[in-house]
Amino acid sequence: MALISQADVEARLGRSLTAEEASSFPTINNSLQSYVEKIIGSSVESVSATTRYYDGGVQHLRIDPCTSVTTIKYVDDDSAAEYIFDSSDFTVEPINRTLKTMLRNRDGKFNTGINNVAVTAKFSIYDDTSVLNIVKDALISAIVSEVANNNNVKRESIEGYTIEYANTETVDAISKITYLFPEV
Repeated sequence: MALISQADVEARLGRSLTAEEASSFPTINNSLQSYVEKIIGSSVESVSATTRYYDGGVQHLRIDPCTSVTTIKYVDDDSAAEYIFDSSDFTVEPINRTLKTMLRNRDGKFNTGINNVAVTAKFSIYDDTSVLNIVKDALISAIVSEVANNNNVKRESIEGYTIEYANTETVDAISKITYLFPEV
């Protein structure tokens, strides 16, 4: 199920989608959502906890945006647990926000290794409503610009001279997300 519904887009446009727009809406919506999820590294919908692997060797370990971190452990090359961290061994940061993007090892650096730190969490922004609302607004704006701009091609004609160029409205609509996720 996609985060944005056709009703969301129609409410922003102030009209119903035409038959052609309505038939292309699912493709545009799913493609745009996939693109955003790829650039931020997390889902925008509600998900179950999953495990992702990170390289150690640092005290502050950047992780994909997530909520509800449940387990952090060192693993070997076969992904078998070697050490499970106690909750007093680390902090999930930023500590004053719902959406987490970093782990801090209280005892120094995480062990150096490739994919040796396993983090189990909900890798989604869904539970942080303030961030989700900004992302949802950006997605709706991008879809509306696609619908309203006829393939984002602008044409100008001055005294017989005509020029066509691509409009950047869709890119600008998504740029709101880069302020939330500076590493993007």
